[in-house]
Amino acid sequence: MPTLDNIDIALKEKIARRIKSLRESSGKKQSAFASDTEKDRQTLSRWETGRGATIYTINKLCKELGISLSQFFDDPIFKEK
Repeated sequence: MPTLDNIDIALKEKIARRIKSLRESSGKKQSAFASDTEKDRQTLSRWETGRGATIYTINKLCKELGISLSQFFDDPIFKEK
């Protein structure tokens, strides 16, 4: 498995924070949010800690939330250095 550089690690952490932020803004706990998006709580927990969220899973999550990939990534969190 390839080693991630600092830029990749930072992006992975920002994606995890964005997913958690979307869930928290819904006012739901992990189990309810996961159920609503047809995921299990363990999967959501992994994503929120920076593990396992691929661009494909992010895209699918966006569709389930009714937002575009652009909206997902057009968040101030991704403008942070």
